[in-house]
Order: sequence, then C-alpha cells, then structure tokens
Amino acid sequence: MHYKLDKVHYVLVRVVLVIGYNSPVIRYLKQVVSEEKLDDLVLVVPPSKAAEKLSEIKNAKIVFLYTHTLSREVEEAVSRAHTVISASENYSHLTRGSPHVVRKAIEYFRLGGVENLRNLVRFLSAQTGFSIGYEEPRRIPWHAIWHPRYGVFEKLADYLKAYPGSTRPLVGILFYRTSWLYGDTEAVEALVEALEAEGLGVIPVFATGYGNVFTGEPSIEDTIRRFFLVNRKPVVDLVIDLLSFFLLRSSRQSIRRDCFARVDGVELLKQLGVPVLKAVRDSYQSIKEWLENRHGLSYMSQVYEIIMPEVDGVVEPIFYAAAVDMGDYKVYKSFKPHAKLLARRAKKWVILRRKRPCERKIAIVLNNPPCRQVEATIGVGLGLDVPESIVRLLHKLRDLGYHLGDSKLPKTGQELIMMFLERRATSEFRWTSVEDIVSRGGYVGMVDIETYMEWFLELPEKVRREMVKWWGNPREIVHSKRSMFTGAIYDGKFVVPGLRFGNVVIIPQPKFGCVGSSCSGRVCKILHNPTIPPPHQWLAVYRWIERVFNADLILHFGTHGTLEFRPGKSVGLSPYCWPEITLDDTPMLYVYVVTNPMEGVIAKRRGYAVLVDHLYPPTMTADNALEEIAELLDQYERAKRLGEKARAKKLLEDIKAKTRELGLPAKDHGETLAENLHLLITAVKETQVENGLHVFGNTPREPKVLAERIVSTMK
Repeated sequence: MHYKLDKVHYVLVRVVLVIGYNSPVIRYLKQVVSEEKLDDLVLVVPPSKAAEKLSEIKNAKIVFLYTHTLSREVEEAVSRAHTVISASENYSHLTRGSPHVVRKAIEYFRLGGVENLRNLVRFLSAQTGFSIGYEEPRRIPWHAIWHPRYGVFEKLADYLKAYPGSTRPLVGILFYRTSWLYGDTEAVEALVEALEAEGLGVIPVFATGYGNVFTGEPSIEDTIRRFFLVNRKPVVDLVIDLLSFFLLRSSRQSIRRDCFARVDGVELLKQLGVPVLKAVRDSYQSIKEWLENRHGLSYMSQVYEIIMPEVDGVVEPIFYAAAVDMGDYKVYKSFKPHAKLLARRAKKWVILRRKRPCERKIAIVLNNPPCRQVEATIGVGLGLDVPESIVRLLHKLRDLGYHLGDSKLPKTGQELIMMFLERRATSEFRWTSVEDIVSRGGYVGMVDIETYMEWFLELPEKVRREMVKWWGNPREIVHSKRSMFTGAIYDGKFVVPGLRFGNVVIIPQPKFGCVGSSCSGRVCKILHNPTIPPPHQWLAVYRWIERVFNADLILHFGTHGTLEFRPGKSVGLSPYCWPEITLDDTPMLYVYVVTNPMEGVIAKRRGYAVLVDHLYPPTMTADNALEEIAELLDQYERAKRLGEKARAKKLLEDIKAKTRELGLPAKDHGETLAENLHLLITAVKETQVENGLHVFGNTPREPKVLAERIVSTMK
C-alpha cells in the first residue's frame, strides 16, 4: 500500500533515524522504509553521513538516535528537533518528548528483529500525524541457545534432547543477540563447525550483554546461570567469549559507581569453574589489514576485546574475526585458521579438565637466561625461590595423585639444582657440551631429523624461509658442525635437556639465539633483535613437549621467560607469530610475580598464558644501620634550637666520625653535612630491601611478618 502525505505538512512530519555502531540494523531499517514506501517521510542515515542531512534533522518532527558519536553540528541540529529519542546512553541527555512515545520506541528497537523495526518505523510515522497502523512490540527472546542446524531453544533441557552432540564434552559460546537477529552469524557458525570437528559439543548462546531491569534484558550472569549451569553445577567444560567489553555486569557497575563494590559475578565464575577463552573480533580493520599490521589488533579493539575482558579473568585472547565493510554497516568474517586453533586449544583444556590426576602430564619450563654463566642462571625468577618452590610442588602433586615415577624426589631446592648440574641437564654452552648432557643423562628425549622435518614443514613458508636464513637448513645442520649456534645436536638428533619424574618433566627453556659454545659471554645482537626467529632446537624442544611427551599443560615457573617476547605482532597474534607457533594448542600456566603487571600482560596477551601470581619476597626497611646517626642528628637539632653551641659542636664531630665509620660521604662540613645526612637518611627510610626470596604457596602467617608486609605495601 502506498501512503500519500499531505504536502502542507511535508517538512514538519519527517522522521530521521541516525544508526551507528556499524550495526546491520541500518540495512534492515532502510529495507523496511523501502518496503513500506515511506522513503519521502523517513530518513535512515549513519552518523558518518548525518552532517549531509542537517536540514532534514533540524526540521524533523522526530529524531531517533542509536550511536556513540555525533559531530557538534549534527548534535546541534538534533537539539532543534521536536522529539528526540536516544536508544544509547551517550546521548540520553538529548531525549525529550512524550514518555510513552520514548519508552515504546526504545522497546521496539531493543527487542529488535525485522518486524519490530517495521513497526518502529510505522509507530514513529504515526506520531507525526501520518495515518498508518502499527502492531505492539513482538516478544523475542533476550537470550537463548541458537545452533545453525537446529534453531532456537529457550530451555537448555529442550536443546540437549534435540542436539545429537549432547553426550560429548560441551563448550559454551557467548555471542551477541544482534548477530542472530540480523544474520551476522558467519563467525559463530565457523566456530561451531570447528569445535564439532574436534569431537566437542556446543551450546551457542546469544545474549544482549547488558542487564536492564526496565526492559527485562537479562545480564550475562543471568545467561550463564540459565544455560551453562544445572543445579549450580556446570554442564560445560569451557566457554568461548565472542562478546566485547567486560564479561560481567558487576564489573561495569563497579567501574562506574564504586571501584570497591563487591563483584558478585566473580563468585558465579568460580561456581562455573571452567576456563573462559576470548575469541577476539576487530571492528576497525579487515583480516587482510590485520595480517599486514605489524602491531596486530587495532588500538580501540585492544581496549574492548582484550583489556576489559581480562579484568574478569577471560584468558587466551586469540584473534578470530574482523570487520567487513558493507558501506553503512559492517559484518564479521572469521579467520578460519584460528577457528581451528581455538577449537584445538579448547579441546586440550577439556582433556586436561577431564583427565584423572594420575594421567595428566605436565612440562615445567624453567628460566635459563642465555650468555653469562648459563649454568648458574637455571631456574631464576624475580623474587622467587624457584627450585624450592618446584620441589614443594612436586611433593604436593604426588600427594594429589599425580604420577611422579618411582625415583626419589629431591627434598630441597638445593638438591634439585645439584641434580641439574650433576646430570648437565642444561642448554649446551661453553662449559656444557652436548656429549656431557647425553653421557650424564641430563636429557629427557631426542628428536630425529625426519620427525623434526614433519613439524618444520607445518610452518608457513615465510616462517620457514626466515629460519633457514638465520639458522640454516635443518637437514644440513644436524650432520655438520657450524660456528653458528644451531642447538644441542647429538648423533644427528636434537637433544631435549631436562629431568623427568614420571608424568612431569622439568626442562630449561631452550636458548632463543646466540653464537653457542664460541660465545665470549657478551650479549650479542641476536638476543635483542626482535625480528630474528628462534633456532631449530627451540622448535624441536617445544614440539617434543607437545607431540612426543604429550603434555597436557606447560607450566612456566618464574618471572620471566622469553617465549612471550619472540618475534610477531604486539597483540592479536597470527600463525606467523612465534609465541603462537611455539605453544601450538597446549595450555600454559605461568607462575609470575604479582608486582610486575606491565610484563605480565605481555605474557597473557602474547603468550596466551594464564597467570598464577605469587607474592613479592619479604622486605624490610633499609634504615637499621643508620639509626645511631639519625639519633645523633636529632640531638644536634635539639641542641641548636636550645642554643647549646658547645654541645652542638661536639655532636657534629660525633656525627662526622660516625659517618666515616659507616663509609658514608663525609666531605661536607658543619651545617651542610647535617643537612645532606638528613636527606640521605630520609630517603633510606623510605627504601625497602628484599629479605630473602618468596617460596610459592608459602603464605606468611606470623603477625610480625604480616605487619612488615602491610607496612612495606603502604609505603
């Protein structure tokens, strides 16, 4: 039906809808306007083109806004409209008009779907005096399960009855309701396909991402309770998050209102008790642009997709989908290699979760900084007694039912280090030849060239070329002696140094590049060139861990290793980036000092690591040795104030003598000496010095130690 408009009211009855966020809603609104033949009455425009329609906006009877950005001139034009309805918080201050009209228009829009958009357009047109009918808002589920082949289910039980994969380990997927409403589901479908190809079942759930008591929209917490928990027990083994921003509603509230608010959602995630992996979407560049961008993810997407979700404990931020520009809106296209990577990593997490402790295999990787005194640096960690911590961990694992073999476990960290040194279970270097490593039993495995070549040929061609350029052809180097470091090679095989205790291996992190046994101990440029790939032994060691030892988990112990600093993008890694190449599909936990969040986030974002923080070592103030001289200075100041010149002179001589005794600078004289010493002592009093090393899991409980920690933290 074609509706005729009275020409007298042409300018006064216009409706303008400004639709942003690159939302496909704009496509369907334009479609509806065209189908209803309301093109002369209703204008639908993205914010980027709104400045071209200032006259229409100024003279509109109704302006409907769904955007986070407007230019100043457009905002001024909007303010002149008779009725303004904002469906986004950014411009809610511009809203004015009949409360009934505002509420109902927002209800149409928030419920969404083509028919609700159709009736939104009809409803707004009717408010301008145009004769047109409209239906009441249609109820569409705020959240539900949607499977590409089996449709929509509002109840978990109904879905599990209908879904053939319900007996498999289940992975939950969280994605936006608007993706389902407006057909932007390619990324979800690709992930479902990849997970099912790995033998996993899926529970794909769409949600709005925001709780709203006025519209009845459930929060993510509500969604998790409804679809991932039964009787407060998880039905999923893992969740993949395709949403943006904070995962939890309570995190948003605490940021906005009270940074000390109790975050109830954290307790819910503890109850869920499964990993939540982040499938990262980039809204500001295409897959091609991302691949070509050496920084990786766009800056704004880093905020929405990585920084905010990790506040709620979401881990492994793996680039997954990017925007495809459709003109006035965008849709998301998945990066297929990472759909498979996400699925494989999800499967490994599920296997780890379901295995009995006695079946789980753990590879503990130790820091082993290259160059100077390589044997002396094995197992170092900032503020952490790594050897003692590992020994205690080994005994705890045995108590928990893990298989640690029949050999006797070391009792102390010192014993563990002696085992490494006696067996030469370290990287080949000036004082440790590969022959020593093998003859003394300081290795856990070897990799023959045929096996290595299978792994090597899996790498992208560009990566292989770079490795050959810097480290030679693997077939050639295993049979020849070269001055360039290629790794510990014995009898034509790569040697994997380390110690084994049943299902646990302890391996020094392989060297990532130096000139080997000919090194003088000076740091060479290879160590600091961010573009040089690791050598062949690096890949051989990590692939042995993952493919031969079949580790369920890599546990990197101590701050910090070198994996997360290998060549590749800054964040949002690709198959060409060495941290991703190195880890492949194996989960990694990282025991990391809590006082180094700056580099800790690098381990999380580039190393896909789940950090397990440890305390900083106990500290004490550094002023004990200066107490006597501080007391003399106080007496000197009092003598001066009281006019006791002779006493003040004597005290100053005592101060100078004490200064020499303590080895402090004493070139100054008289008042200058006293002033400089006072400044020095004040600075020293504010200084904390380490008092030993922390042992992982050894929480201080003595009141005196706790008091010292609290005081040092407050300083």
